[in-house]
Amino acid sequence: MLFSVLMAHYNNAGFITCALKSLFDQTYTNWEVIIVDDGSTDDFEKVIACYENDQRIKVYRNGKNMGTAYTKKKCVDLAIGTLAGYLDPDDTIYPDTLQIMVDAHIAKPKCSIIHSTHYVCDDKLNILHVADYPKPLPADTPYLLVGDGSIHHFVTFKKACYDRTAGLTSTRAYDRASDQDLYYLLEEEGEVFFINRPLHQYRIHQGSISNGANERATLQQHFTITQNHCLARLSKLKRTNPPGAAYWIKKYQTRYHKIRILSSFNEKKWDIFIFSLFIFPFIGGMDNIISYFKKFPKEGISLFKKSFTGISATKS
Repeated sequence: MLFSVLMAHYNNAGFITCALKSLFDQTYTNWEVIIVDDGSTDDFEKVIACYENDQRIKVYRNGKNMGTAYTKKKCVDLAIGTLAGYLDPDDTIYPDTLQIMVDAHIAKPKCSIIHSTHYVCDDKLNILHVADYPKPLPADTPYLLVGDGSIHHFVTFKKACYDRTAGLTSTRAYDRASDQDLYYLLEEEGEVFFINRPLHQYRIHQGSISNGANERATLQQHFTITQNHCLARLSKLKRTNPPGAAYWIKKYQTRYHKIRILSSFNEKKWDIFIFSLFIFPFIGGMDNIISYFKKFPKEGISLFKKSFTGISATKS
C-alpha cells in the first residue's frame, strides 16, 4: 500500500532536510513524497538536488508563488498513493508513524480521516509539550460543528475518499485554512478516528504561517471557510432532504450565524455584528447563549478570548 507524503514547500530549505530524514527513518518503506515548491527564493534547489537520484522523492515547481492553498491542492492531485498525509517541510514524524497509520486505515476501512496528537517543539525541535487540542470528536458531532483544532497533525486520509469530494479550494483566500477545508470535505466521505499518541513534531518558529502577527488573518480565513462549508451542507440537505434533515439544517444554520457573529467582530464590522447578535437567539442560538453564560462564571475572560480572538482556532 503506497503512502503519499504531501509537502507544500516555500522558503523552508533550512528545515526540509530534517523532514526528509524522518521519512528515510520510517519502518514502513512503501512511500513517496510529493514536494511542490511554490516559487522559493532560498536554497531549495541546492538542497533538493542532493536527492535527485531517489525515485521516491518527486519534485514539482509552480514557477511562481501561487499560495499555500493552490500548492496543497497540487500536492494531493499529483499523489498516487492509497493513503496520503501532509507533512510540512519544517516538521517531522517519528519512525513508526507511517506504519501505525497504515495499520489503522486497514483496521478501519470506513474511516476517511485518521489523525493523532503531536509534540509542540521550538525551532530546534526541542519538545515543549504535548498538544492538548487534538482529540476525538464528540459522539455524533461533525467536525464542522466543532472546528476547534481537534483534528490536527498527523492527519492521514484515504485518497479515494478525497477523490470523491469537490477537491480543495485553491484560492489565496484559503491559504491559512486549507487544512480545515480538507477536513470538512473528508468528513463527509467517512468516519474520523483519533490515535491518542504523539506521532509528529510540530515546529514553532518565526516563519510559521499561523503564528504571531499572522493569527488575525488566519482566524478570519477559518471563519470564512467554516461559513462556506456550512452553506454548502445546508444547500445539500435542502436539495436531498435525507431523514433527519430538519435537525441538521438547524444545527448548521446555528453554526453559520454563530461564526458570522465572531467573523464580524474580528473584522470590526459592527453593523453586521450587532444585527447578527440580535437575531441569533431566534434562529436556533438560544441554547448556545445559555451554555455560554453557564461557562462564564468558571472561565471568565478566557472564555471571551477563546470565542472572539480564536486562541484555539488558529492551531492549524
